[in-house]
Amino acid sequence: MKKIIIEKIFQVAITAFAALLIDCSSTAYRVMEGEITQLSKSASYAITVPDDYPDESKSGRTTSMEIRKVLAGCGVNAMLLNRFPDYKSVTAETKGKYDYIVEPTITYWEDNIATWSGKPDKLLLVITIYKTKTSEVMDTFTIDAESSSIVFGDNDPVDLIKEPASVHYGKIIK
Repeated sequence: MKKIIIEKIFQVAITAFAALLIDCSSTAYRVMEGEITQLSKSASYAITVPDDYPDESKSGRTTSMEIRKVLAGCGVNAMLLNRFPDYKSVTAETKGKYDYIVEPTITYWEDNIATWSGKPDKLLLVITIYKTKTSEVMDTFTIDAESSSIVFGDNDPVDLIKEPASVHYGKIIK
């Protein structure tokens, strides 16, 4: 009888632990897309490097580099514009070299050590693509994401960009 009770307790404990891991391993994304506009992968692209979010060194550069990787996955070879934090700061001479300029804007960035704190990483990022010849906004895409509250190993809010950005740019870059 005792053996059956111990086995039942063990099964309940394993089930509860598995449910906890499943719940804590998911990442929550809320994505807002503008009207879908097709962009050519053969066009020339550049990405501005936004200023770092306060107290988060290298957040601007790592964000731009992650977007560059996502675009490369769509067949786009984009250049980083290290001296320009946003579209309006890009010189006319530099704009003339590219068909599109991608401008990431970090609205919120929270990097927590989830393994120890139980607090998730959070990111709110707006990515705008401008057509340089007309300064027309071709695409606006917003990622509002939160990692799981339990993450094993090293993590960073920049890790929240790849999945939703890959899906979005996979739809619009042909």
